[in-house]
Amino acid sequence: MSSLRAIVLFCVGVSISSFASATTAPKTFDNQYKAKLYGFNITVTNRLTQTADNQYHLLFKAESMIGSITEQSKMQWNPAQHTVSPLHYSYARRGVGKDRTAELSFDWNKKSVTNNVQKISWQMDIAQKVQDKLSYQIQMQQDLLNGSKSFSYQIADGGRLKEYKFIVEGEEILDTPLGKVNTIKVKRSRENDERVTYAWLAKDWNYLLVRLQQEEKGDVYTIYIHKATLDGKVIEKF
Repeated sequence: MSSLRAIVLFCVGVSISSFASATTAPKTFDNQYKAKLYGFNITVTNRLTQTADNQYHLLFKAESMIGSITEQSKMQWNPAQHTVSPLHYSYARRGVGKDRTAELSFDWNKKSVTNNVQKISWQMDIAQKVQDKLSYQIQMQQDLLNGSKSFSYQIADGGRLKEYKFIVEGEEILDTPLGKVNTIKVKRSRENDERVTYAWLAKDWNYLLVRLQQEEKGDVYTIYIHKATLDGKVIEKF
């Protein structure tokens, strides 16, 4: 189920939306997506809630009959710099291959992160702008709202830093279960990788993810928006 893992991770990276401009704090959202992979129906939930002043909790969960992947991130919003800093990240995989757990705790005073993967713990140094595998979606929102066309993020993952790169390729009008919508098409670029992943983001809805597609060795996997709630308001139709 490596394709499931890859496609939903990209989904996390771009399923961002709010009615706010880049000068305001992130707005909460609660989005649901549907997909089919290897004959199994998959439901993906991506939800942002505010837990305290300038603090947020982000949940990502992909579920099917054969298992689930759950990721969570607690993060701090800096209103002066329009940036987010992860505080704690957790990952749990059940039933999709071998069960796996991981946790990362960030200490920004010491500029370090403590990794705990499968009950094995170690530390590594980090730079000020490092993100976890969920928190960077909120940073990407700010970058899109500020007009950026390409993005690069350093992600703390498995005891080392990985670089995630994205580029805006153009605009398209898509049919969705919630109606027609103007989108921008974003590509995640990977060096020396046969996978190509595209995301379509609702241009007039502050870059809400409406479609995701991964192509690998002739196979195509696609995920579609099913339900969306932005800042407590249900989207009935685009």
